[in-house]
Amino acid sequence: MPNMFGKEAKKKDLIKKLDEIYKQIQREYQISPGDFPKVEKMQELLQHHDFTKFQQLRPRLIEVVDKMLAEDIAHLMQQIPRDDEARVSGAPLLKGGAFDGVKDTISPFGYKRGEGIDAGQGEPDWIVNKERHKYDATFSSLNPVDGKVTGANAKAEMVKSKLPNSVLGKIWKLSDVDKDGFLDADEFALAMHLISVKVSGYDIPSELPEHLIPPRKRGDGGALSPARADMTGSEAES
Repeated sequence: MPNMFGKEAKKKDLIKKLDEIYKQIQREYQISPGDFPKVEKMQELLQHHDFTKFQQLRPRLIEVVDKMLAEDIAHLMQQIPRDDEARVSGAPLLKGGAFDGVKDTISPFGYKRGEGIDAGQGEPDWIVNKERHKYDATFSSLNPVDGKVTGANAKAEMVKSKLPNSVLGKIWKLSDVDKDGFLDADEFALAMHLISVKVSGYDIPSELPEHLIPPRKRGDGGALSPARADMTGSEAES
C-alpha cells in the first residue's frame, strides 16, 4: 500500500469517509450493500489496525467468493436433510400443538400458506403478472438483445435490492429457468418477484415451485403435475 497510509492523519480521514468508500466499492465491483459490515462497527475496528499491513485488493478473489456463494453454498443447502430423510434415519420430528399447522400443506390455513414464496399457489393466473407492468418497464431499460438481458445488466439492477450476493446468486439460478445464462422478460420478472419475496422477509427455496414457473416454459423447463396442469388450463398450453 502507498506510504500515505502510514500517516495517522490520512488514516483518520479514510476511517471518517468509510461510508463513501463503501459506496465506491459497491459501484465499481457491483457488490451488494448487504455484503458489507456495518460502517460504525468497521470504523471502530479500523482504529486499532496498521494500514501499512493491509493487502492490496485482488478482484480475482472477489470472483472466486461470488462463485462459491452462488454455486457451492446453494449445493450444500440442497444436502440439508429434510423431514422424509429424518424419518428414514429415525430422527425425532416435532409434532403436536402449533406444529400441526406446519404439516398442513393442503388447506389454505396451513403455516404461511398463501404467503411469501407460496403466494399464488393454486391460482389460475401467474402471481408474477400482478406487478408485471413494473418489471417489464425495468427490463426494457436494460437494453435487451433478442429479447434477453445479460447477467451483467441484470446484476446491475438486482443489487439495488441490497440483498447479499449469495441470495442474489440463488435467485438468479432459480430465475434462469432455461439455463442459458440470460434472462428473458418472463425470467427477469420472476427474478424481481423473488427479490420482493426475500426483501419482505420470506425464505427463498432451493427449487422453484411449480406455480412460479413462467407459463410459457412449463412444457420443457419444468412440467407441471397433472393436477396442476388441469388447474392452469390454457395458460399451461401457451
